[in-house]
Amino acid sequence: MYYLVMAGVDYKNSKLTTREKVNFTSSAIKRAFERIKSEGILKEAVILSTCNRSEIYGILEKENGEEYLRSFYCSFFNIDTEEIKDNVVCRSGFQVIDHLFQVTNGFKSMVLGEDQILGQVKNAYSEALTNKASGKILNRLFLSAITNAKKVKTITNISQTSISVSSIGIKLIHKHFGKLKGKKVLVVGLGKMSKIAIKYLLSEGVEKIYVTNRTKNKIMDMEIIADNIQGIDFDNKYEAVKDVDIIISCTGAPHFVIHKEEFLNNYSGNSMCILDLAVPRDVEPDIGNIENVSLYVIDDIEKIAKENENKRRIEFNRGMILVREDISKYLEWIVNENIDIYQCDSSSRITLEKDVAL
Repeated sequence: MYYLVMAGVDYKNSKLTTREKVNFTSSAIKRAFERIKSEGILKEAVILSTCNRSEIYGILEKENGEEYLRSFYCSFFNIDTEEIKDNVVCRSGFQVIDHLFQVTNGFKSMVLGEDQILGQVKNAYSEALTNKASGKILNRLFLSAITNAKKVKTITNISQTSISVSSIGIKLIHKHFGKLKGKKVLVVGLGKMSKIAIKYLLSEGVEKIYVTNRTKNKIMDMEIIADNIQGIDFDNKYEAVKDVDIIISCTGAPHFVIHKEEFLNNYSGNSMCILDLAVPRDVEPDIGNIENVSLYVIDDIEKIAKENENKRRIEFNRGMILVREDISKYLEWIVNENIDIYQCDSSSRITLEKDVAL
């Protein structure tokens, strides 16, 4: 009999400090595979390591596979046993299959249905093949999960609906202007949402991005990202209003940082779109009443985000039907190949028909 097991640390079950400790770099993955093969406990292995998860999948002929993987994490990364006990989640048999299929589809990601994880799973599988660590059972499992994820993304729309505040804000600007290529932008405040927005803007081909923040070091950090990013002093932000088509503001100020009077003194009258992503608001609301100015606030964006999250949930349910179908095919393949895997018998098929653990 074979035992299919996995052990992992992910963003839902562990602290960032622990995830940092168990991150497999490219060289670490190679060393890990060398050690796994030399110890001879796991007959097959695949290591998946991303910013949000570190997981080892394995096939062995002994029942204590989960304990082996826990101890492997402890010794390989030199981590205290108690920390591993509190942060590592272990699965076996059918649970491993279900988990991998959902992970590969982005169903267990921070952003439901995100695309990046599929490429990361493909790379993990490729790395296992390169290091001659994977075998017949895991090869079929990972290929099935990867193929299924491609199918889900083709048949459903789960990856086509933005749910982040920044990405939705950019889509609202698109509605106002159409293409953003050649537009000029002022970004006030350089927190997480602003930085994400800047990445979107750069990908859209905007001509110029003026950035400002009360902390000058943050301005300097942004200027080195691209040649068309220019930092300006916070007190001089209104001067950029004369030149830009778009303003995105997201500071932590407890009061307005863009006031109507100063805005009007510098506004050229051109068509302008303003995103106020701050709570409390950064932009004086009356600015939204100025002709040719469209002002969107966080409530506008979060409403769309919620609607899009609901859309993704509907697509998730559609996707899970496809996941169940392909997990069933993998279990059928195990039976047809006369491979005896613990907790992957006919009872698993019955469980699958009823519901897959989410």
